[in-house]
Amino acid sequence: MLAALVALVCAGASLVVLVARPGPVVTIRGIMASKQDFFNDEKVQDLLLEHHIRVEVTPRGSGEVAAEVLGQKTEAYDFAFPSGQPAADLIRKERSRRRLYNRTTYLFTSPIVLASYREYAETLVGRGAAERHSGGPGDALYYTLKTAKFVELGRRGRTWNDIGIKGITNGNRVLARTSGVCRSNSGLTYLGLVAYVVNGSKPVQTETEVDQVAKEIGPLVTGTGMPESELFSVYVTPEGKSQGPIVVVYEHQFFAYQQEHRRTTGRVDTERVLLYPEQEFQTDPVYISLKRGNGDRLGRLLRTDPGLRRRMMELGFRVVDDPSDPGTRPLYGLLEDNGVPAPDERTDYTRAELPKLDLLERLADKVDECR
Repeated sequence: MLAALVALVCAGASLVVLVARPGPVVTIRGIMASKQDFFNDEKVQDLLLEHHIRVEVTPRGSGEVAAEVLGQKTEAYDFAFPSGQPAADLIRKERSRRRLYNRTTYLFTSPIVLASYREYAETLVGRGAAERHSGGPGDALYYTLKTAKFVELGRRGRTWNDIGIKGITNGNRVLARTSGVCRSNSGLTYLGLVAYVVNGSKPVQTETEVDQVAKEIGPLVTGTGMPESELFSVYVTPEGKSQGPIVVVYEHQFFAYQQEHRRTTGRVDTERVLLYPEQEFQTDPVYISLKRGNGDRLGRLLRTDPGLRRRMMELGFRVVDDPSDPGTRPLYGLLEDNGVPAPDERTDYTRAELPKLDLLERLADKVDECR
């Protein structure tokens, strides 16, 4: 799969932000996936420049981050920042095997969620495939997705018209779209979630199980080829509903969008809603310093600076201060302070597990021919 990921790396200019500040400024270079939104934020850039740091980011999918870091010969980057554990594990494992420097820092988390529109979420409620959090049919922002029932609708070939969508005509099968299982962490994680559900609420554990499950779920996981950030950008446009009524995204993207919408319009966007799968995958973006010096310096600053850590929450992330506390309550409190309702705090979800890395790679290969 690594060879295929290397082949998938697309050409593109790095994103460089230049802001004038007195004194010498150090440029720290990194390669990262969807969490590039953090370093592209103007307030983050200003906070970093107060420490005389400018960050230059090369955007890639999470799989491409791993492929490029492991394939490079010039050690061009000070840090890598894949969006999830599988790519991070691959980087650390291979660099340790090669006796290359790597130091890990955990900064924040953000679960995989399904972003949708009210008509679609309420249709799933009517079919027993979703439940509302606080609020009524016209104002609830958050739902719990009965994942097994949702997946079964797709397996049976049901369309939105079949299950009674109202006010809209949509003959497409009931599915969620992802940014692709071969290049993105969100797509790969959603694939693992569907496999977990279809495999009887347990991760696949053998190659035989992988091959069997892949045949069943292959048609249920559709990728767009878009980067994760671009997929969400389309979702919040007027055209988003016609291009994909349910898309796999990160929670932080929705929270950041709703806070900005509230700030600019005075209200939240009640047309767009979130579906939380019953089986939660808490994705763990991992900052990996690839060099002593600047890579470590930035990692320490992100871990300790109060202004940067508050900005992480303002951008929708659950900031990790303690390994046993994912930072849910402080984030929810900040949302309420900013006029955005928070989801119900969940106590009844199942913490799902991804299969081992080699089996997850095989599953992706079988479903989407990543090699």
